[in-house]
Amino acid sequence: MENTYEQEVVAKESQHRNKLEKCFFGQESALKVQYDKETNKFYLTVGKKGTNNDWTWETAKLKDIEAAEIIRVITSKTEAASFFHSFNNKNTKIWINKSEDNLAIKIENQGKKLSPAEQEVLRIFLEEVILQSFSHTRPASSSEAGS
Repeated sequence: MENTYEQEVVAKESQHRNKLEKCFFGQESALKVQYDKETNKFYLTVGKKGTNNDWTWETAKLKDIEAAEIIRVITSKTEAASFFHSFNNKNTKIWINKSEDNLAIKIENQGKKLSPAEQEVLRIFLEEVILQSFSHTRPASSSEAGS
């Protein structure tokens, strides 16, 4: 029988396999993108460093269509995109704007600019998330289970 530590390690490894995450940190701001494979949910979080080196975060839950719209801005097919969401009983506005080489992502009053290389990594991440969301399996309902 495995000891408790080994069980915790296995649980953490399993949890890690069920999530895709990427963080883009700057000196004063950060962007996190997360995809939970188990729940098929995608999150975009922007953080701002405070005066006491503490971070405040704004999180928005996105849909695959919105992730695709962000890719369209990154690839310069459109200059900007914006979304409005209600998540955790909070209404949230998300803006994505591209100017010259920078991509600005803003959730409410928190924002982060990405360099061209960071934009490319974000584009690849978003494409992978969209592809994985298509293959997300859901439990069959009793009517689908076959009678």
